[in-house]
Parts: sequence; structure tokens; C-alpha cells
Amino acid sequence: MRVTLAQLEAFYWTAKLGSATRAARHLNLAQPTLSLRLKGLVDATGGAPLLSRTSGATRLTAQGQALLLRAAAVMTELQGIGTPGTTEFTGPIRIGLAEGFAYTGLPTLLTALLEDHPGLEPDWVVSTSVTLEASLLHDALDMAVLLNPLGDERLRLVPLGAQPTCWVAPARWTLPPVVAPRDLWTLPVIANPAPSAMFRQVTGWFASAGLFPQRLSSCTSVAVIAELVAGGIGAGLLPRAMTSRYVEDGCMALLQTDPEVENGRLFIACPNGLESPKIAAVTRTIVRVLDAISYLAPTR
Repeated sequence: MRVTLAQLEAFYWTAKLGSATRAARHLNLAQPTLSLRLKGLVDATGGAPLLSRTSGATRLTAQGQALLLRAAAVMTELQGIGTPGTTEFTGPIRIGLAEGFAYTGLPTLLTALLEDHPGLEPDWVVSTSVTLEASLLHDALDMAVLLNPLGDERLRLVPLGAQPTCWVAPARWTLPPVVAPRDLWTLPVIANPAPSAMFRQVTGWFASAGLFPQRLSSCTSVAVIAELVAGGIGAGLLPRAMTSRYVEDGCMALLQTDPEVENGRLFIACPNGLESPKIAAVTRTIVRVLDAISYLAPTR
């Protein structure tokens, strides 16, 4: 009995996604068909178990670990054969965007992706990075641009660069030329809820002085937070690219702070094992757009 490519593919995706159900969905197979391919692979490789289930999770046996290395090499080679430089990518792809980046970058990104890959059918999801990260882990997204992700061993993270971030306040507020945590400590502050990247940045800045903001309000939308700051409701920590229109209109003040705000870090994320030529192509377009709109902080 010989090993087939279909059997290796079924094994590879089951191992990478940690679930036969997810692998079947990814390969557009019926669950019994995938199970038969896995059984056939076991028979063809000597009968030793390749996968085991413990506490509801699918894990590799020692034999499975050894085979996965060889299967991964085969899958990589197949992807290379099937994706020459002139490949036209088509079909649906689910893309998540952290709202701060989407607010500024999505119009340009939509245009650029249509130019680069007109056959793609992107489904855009704009939310907080924590929500997008969970969606990736539950197979609800193919890829996402995340800000300061929490991190999970099941996700592959590719750094894009630093997102310039700044404190802003209503223009009518009277504040010192250089604002310290104690100057904002008792004033209204608006941020995404915990454990979002914004919440961690805000509380981390106050924690540098041993403080926690006394009047912290939560809002899930970065764009709404910008409107609330401009409307005089409270201070916020926002991507610098979002603030320029409000500052120019005179309704929002850009604050110089001590300590300085630590910039957020943007990443492309996708589930481990789901790295595909289509995801790589969209990543290249995102990188091009980030450069075209000068979104990232200059590298030193």
C-alpha cells in the first residue's frame, strides 16, 4: 500500500489545525472522507498511530511528529509548484483589520487590492485586535492586521512596524505643556475595554507613575473614541494618523507627554499551517499600502 498525496494533505491539515473537523472544513471534505484518508495513511505507514485525542484535543504521537516534518516539506513543494510569479489569485478571503489602521488605511487598501488582485473577494472585518485574534483562533478569519496581539502558539505573527500613538484631549482643556500621568489621573479617559491593546497601553502609561485612571470609561470603537475626545468628553490614546483632522479643526489637542507614549506594534497574523500564497499576496499589498500612506513610524 502506498501513501497518497490526499492522505498526506489530510494528515498535514489535521495536525496543523489541531482538529479533524477544521481540517475537513479547510479542505472542503466530508468528515468521513477525511477520516478514511487518515486511516489509509496509518495503514500505509505501518499501522502505528499518528494522532491521539487527549482531553478533547488532537495531538501528534511520536510517529506523527516525525511524519509531519516530511509532510510539511511535501506541502511546501506543492504550493511552490502551484504558485508561479504570475498566478492570479481569486475567490473569497476573510481579512480582519484593527480599527485604528482601518480608519486611515482601508480606503487605500481596498483600491490597491483591487489593482493587484481583482479576482479576490475580500470580506473585511474591522474590530479590536483582541476580537480579531479570537476570530483567527476560531477559524472565522483567514488573516488579520493586529495591534499588540496577546499572542498564541497557534498563530503565526509577522511584524509590520510601529504605529505612532499619542495622547489627545479636548482642545478646551487646560493642561501643562508637558503632560504627566498625574495630570490626567483624575480626568475622564476613554479607552477600548480590557484586555485590548489600547487598554494595555493606557493603563501601562499610568502604571509608570504607579497610578490607575480614576475615571476610565470603555468604548469598543476607536473611531467613536476619537469623536468623544473631539466632543470634549475625555482624553484618549489614539493612532496619530487618526488625529490630524481633529487637530486641524481645532477640537482636539495633541499632547506632549512624559513619559512618552510607547508606539503600538502592528502584525500580520494567520493561523499556523494556513500560510498560503493568497495570504502572502495580500500581505504584500498591505505592506505596500502602509508605505504609500506613510503609516508606520520610521525605523531608526
